[in-house]
Parts: sequence; C-alpha cells; structure tokens
Amino acid sequence: MNWNSFNDTSSLENKLLLHIGSSLRISIKENNEALLLLSGGLNSISLYKRFSEIKKVDWSKVKFGLVDESWTSENTNQSNFHTISHALGKKIIEKSSLTPLVFDSDDQSNISLAKSSNSLFLDEKTIVILNLGKDGQIASLIPNDEKTEMAISQISPNIISTTLSKKCISHNLKSILNTKYIIFYLKGEEHKLTLNKAKKELLPVSYILNSISTQLEIYWTK
Repeated sequence: MNWNSFNDTSSLENKLLLHIGSSLRISIKENNEALLLLSGGLNSISLYKRFSEIKKVDWSKVKFGLVDESWTSENTNQSNFHTISHALGKKIIEKSSLTPLVFDSDDQSNISLAKSSNSLFLDEKTIVILNLGKDGQIASLIPNDEKTEMAISQISPNIISTTLSKKCISHNLKSILNTKYIIFYLKGEEHKLTLNKAKKELLPVSYILNSISTQLEIYWTK
C-alpha cells in the first residue's frame, strides 16, 4: 500500500492524473488496450472531469466500466453512468467506451445482460477507482449484509445485485481485486479514521487493505 498525502486538492489530482496517464500508456503498449472500472462520488467526478488533461493517451484503446450502479431506471440522470459520462466529456467518450451495468428492469435478465456486456471487466484491469464509505463500504458492498458476504466470499470474478437504500448492481470483491492498481481518492480526517477502524474490525474495505494481489494507491488530502 502506498499512502500519498497532499495539502490541497489540485496537487493531489495533478499527481494522480500523472499516475493514471502513465498506467494507461504502459497498458496500451503492452496489451493494446487499457481497462478502467470507475466509481461515482464527488471526489471521483472531479477527477474524471480532468481526464482530458492526460497527455499522449490513445483514448480509442481505453475502455471504461462501472464498479457499481443504482438499479433505478427512472433516475437515469442520477446514475453513475450518466454522471461519469458527463464528467469524462465528449472528447473522450466519442473515442473510448463506457459500458453500463443496467439494461433491464428484471433482476435475473439484467444480471445476465450485465455479465455478458461487462465480461471484459471481469478479467484483469488496469485500474479500479474506488470510493470509501464512512462505514467501510466499497462499491455497493456494505458491512453486516448478507449479499455483501456473498460478494466477498465468491471465488470467481462476478457481478451481483446488492441492496443499499435501494437496489444496486456491483462487481464482487474478486473482480475488484483483479486489477493492477486500486486507487482511493480520499478527503478529510474521517476517511483516515475509517481506514484505521478497518485495520481493527473486518469491514468491506479491510479486504482491500489486506490484499497482496494488487497494488493499492491511496491519495489523501485534508
């Protein structure tokens, strides 16, 4: 785990964009493509709006997917797909692709469609950008939840339905860990407290902190 601390948001994002750009270029050179799973959230959206500043990346070889999504078709404008598409902007989206997780209102049908459409993102990815909840939540995986326990215990990369305040769909732990880099973009002392708590209690984020299968990069500012 690498902990990167910054005094302000601009410095953090500048450094993080350099890291992301370098990782994309290396992946494209080695694999002829780069795969990113993106999370929603204010910090992440602020970062995605600056992706167009990344230099020397062939965006036609970059594919974006979603870590998780609210399964509420009537709230399309509030979905991760909508907000992330808007943040990335036409310059990138017209060259690359962003694959949704919601296709159908029927649970079983949607899971099947999501898995087939996102099968590429079940393999090893270049980067997964995660948000961190105050309770140790990652993606749509929350503490003390039966579906989260299933998502954590599954031995193969998968996409499953979960329930927060509303129905969601999410990559499971195995899929999230199947990446070269996991990146957290965190702000405030509260996130530090959550990570310290996750070292003492078993929370969803604890599995990320304790993983030896991928490189964890934490970018933090006050």
